[in-house]
Amino acid sequence: MLAQRIAAALNAGVTDVGFFWLTGLAKDGTIVVANNYGLGYIPESVNLPEQVRMATADESIPAAVRGSWATYPILALHGWAQHHDTDLRAVIATEDQFKGFDPGAPKIVLRPDDIPDNGNMDGRHRLQVISPGTAIKLAAVSSSGLSDLLPPPPTDANAPEDQRSQLWFEVFRPLLSNVPDRAAVQLAAFVSYADHAQELALHRAHTATDPADQRAAIADWIYWQHLSVLMSDALATAATV
Repeated sequence: MLAQRIAAALNAGVTDVGFFWLTGLAKDGTIVVANNYGLGYIPESVNLPEQVRMATADESIPAAVRGSWATYPILALHGWAQHHDTDLRAVIATEDQFKGFDPGAPKIVLRPDDIPDNGNMDGRHRLQVISPGTAIKLAAVSSSGLSDLLPPPPTDANAPEDQRSQLWFEVFRPLLSNVPDRAAVQLAAFVSYADHAQELALHRAHTATDPADQRAAIADWIYWQHLSVLMSDALATAATV
């Protein structure tokens, strides 16, 4: 089954502590995925096949609704299905990942020998997933025009201090708790991380000498901007409800 192979590939080579994916198969055959880190987060090395939908990156669903799913990927799968007027035919995960919650649909359990050594898949990189229109526009920019996409460089040419490790731990920390507001706590921590990550990416874009490296850095800069805005919107909207 294609959905099972995709679920297995997503769970290969995971390096983020506590991070995991759930994969849902909708009754109409759509494959939808979600993870327990923020909204729209996809590890840098992961590509999603064209037919796969990411629940928390679906912009037809209000940010505040998606924000309520943060840290609970099973809520994301069912919430996505409900929004699209369908149901889940199955939920696919490892035995450990199924512990502690009712999937609300038939389970397909991934065994250790189902997980490939290499989870690489052909498909869309993360900017293409969360903002396909932006990715198309970036791809159309010539190498000589890439610098025109950037704001003026700062007067201080030194790279910002890299604080990603500390900030990433704060993104993970809420997963250690079952308090009702852990979704909002993680989203707030993720905004801080995304703001810092885009600052680092912008520096790489300003200093890159190879056009391919500059294009990749710009894609990262835009990606983290998008995530910061999305999760900030989710928090702000939820606060006014």
